[in-house]
Amino acid sequence: MTAAVKPVALVSMPTLSARFPSFQLALLKPTLERAGIPAQPFSMFMYFGTHIGWEINEAIADVWPSMVGEWIWSKAAFGNMKTNDAEYFKTYEHVFDAICKRARCTTRDLTQIRDEAAPEFIEFCVKSVDWGRFGLIGFSIVFQQLLASLALAGALKKRYPEIPIILGGASLEDDIADEIMRGSPQIDYAHCGDAEISFPEMVRKLYAGDSMSGLRGVMWRENGKVQYAGRAPNFLEMDSTPTPEFEEYFYARREGGYEGWEGADEVILPIEAARGCWWGEKNHCTFCGLNRSGMEFRAKSPANVIEQLEELSRRHRVFYFNAIDNIMAPEYTEKIFGRLAAANSDIQLHYEIRPNFSRAQLGRMRRGGLFSVQPGVESFSTNILKVMRKLSTGMRNVELVKWCTYYGINNLYNILVRFPGETTADYQLQSEIVAKVHHFQPPYAIVRARADRGSPMFTDPKSQSIVRMTPAACYRYIFPEGKFDLDRVSYYFEHEMENTVPDQDYYELFDRVAQWQQRWEKGPRPYLRYRKAWSTIVIEDGRERKRREYQYSDEQALLYEYCADARTLKEISNRFGEKSWISSALEEFLAGNLMLFLDGRYLSLALPENPHFDPAIVTDETHKKIAVQPVVPAQPEIGA
Repeated sequence: MTAAVKPVALVSMPTLSARFPSFQLALLKPTLERAGIPAQPFSMFMYFGTHIGWEINEAIADVWPSMVGEWIWSKAAFGNMKTNDAEYFKTYEHVFDAICKRARCTTRDLTQIRDEAAPEFIEFCVKSVDWGRFGLIGFSIVFQQLLASLALAGALKKRYPEIPIILGGASLEDDIADEIMRGSPQIDYAHCGDAEISFPEMVRKLYAGDSMSGLRGVMWRENGKVQYAGRAPNFLEMDSTPTPEFEEYFYARREGGYEGWEGADEVILPIEAARGCWWGEKNHCTFCGLNRSGMEFRAKSPANVIEQLEELSRRHRVFYFNAIDNIMAPEYTEKIFGRLAAANSDIQLHYEIRPNFSRAQLGRMRRGGLFSVQPGVESFSTNILKVMRKLSTGMRNVELVKWCTYYGINNLYNILVRFPGETTADYQLQSEIVAKVHHFQPPYAIVRARADRGSPMFTDPKSQSIVRMTPAACYRYIFPEGKFDLDRVSYYFEHEMENTVPDQDYYELFDRVAQWQQRWEKGPRPYLRYRKAWSTIVIEDGRERKRREYQYSDEQALLYEYCADARTLKEISNRFGEKSWISSALEEFLAGNLMLFLDGRYLSLALPENPHFDPAIVTDETHKKIAVQPVVPAQPEIGA
């Protein structure tokens, strides 16, 4: 490459939240520059809030079932469409009620954004940049960025017909990319898969006037037909990727106006330590559409991750990071969080995790900066978890929620319903569990499972008892009729499934979760906690309106603390011996809903007041000293 080579424009369009930078832009820029290709990112999504109001922008940036963040660009992308707006709003009435409440707007405001503000913003984008100086314009696309990208690509192609345009990103797998190419003549190329090797090579070939034939990862047009040599191979040398560059995001954060908005959130920088899913390689969760061809797990070394965190924190004075990995590499538990804790670091990390971490591991990771998780909880029923291919248990998930609550780790988990082989008892059980554990952090959402593109529910519907599957209704209002094959361009699908329980069997669980969420949001929050003297614990139960208090001493107190981690009866007997008082004590704990028995294990539900709680410090010698003392029976409730 020569010094005179034209730069590549890298564009990220709305509708995205301004809270988070585009990691794709931040990584592609140094990747291209390493190959001798100049690049300039444009975080155009950071300017849209100034046009429509940041409160509305942040509300519709969330990926709602209606996909309103795509819908508002339908006119800008395709012109006037023959769709029924009233029908659209009615179909997603409850969704739009929630959106409008959060954004303090009306559906009429959203319609005005589609008809006026969105097309005006496209004009702003065209006029605000000298696009003519670029040799290639690339659009990075994740959820709710497709139509805005098509709209700007169309406008740019009219003004600069000689400049080629390429789409890429996580939302453009092979089938979707092919369908978009066929229906969008303004798009010259699409890229599918990891871009570290094939994208710089594509730019070289383009600038040299060479054919793309045989270059994996790139779709192109030849003789009026879309050509494709297959998805780019998974990139394995993760330690060789450059540190992402976020300077342009911080510039756009200031110049776009978000920085001055009173509701602006603190910066959370995305980092990437791994790609793929080591769990999905073995057991692809039935509802998960992530990764697809990129399921192969590959990760950076812990030292490389810490070095990247240090560099980014030093460069931008930021201490909060969002790991965009689909799952945490197992070795990171100690080799990253352990090292951060040892260094007394103030770096804080959000991570997606498996729900298989112990109390001790969660405590150490919290000490090392794990402030937020998105775990694969999904259910408290072991039977349903087996159907999902989670290979977890209901008790394990309850334990994770318990200890995340105790350690102050924000837990963004979901509960999913409707799976083949589920039973009425599965939901009765979960409803009973919720009634006992609503002093733990509630789920972020409870919803019916969906057949996302790429998930086993989508690729092998018969195995999941699915008898009918259609694109989600929102796509009928987003895309013009007949322009695209919705079966090929949609990511979300609706389905009918056999071998499930009737809808009414979900109602009690849905209601209890809604009440749980409401109490945590509006307060006062329920609590179940205990304080300890030397051999006595006092349990304060504020889960219901009438406060209750219990007191246990000596062996009973020791037993309750021992079951802070879920224990089998055999483990309890091995610890305390075959003693008659054990069964009566367990029955008493269960009767007061102070303990949960699930999957053959007993779990104490009260959270310790002690911020340094560790049942391992209760030694056998301590046990022997306490065991010879008389047992004090539980006290009746106070104020009865």
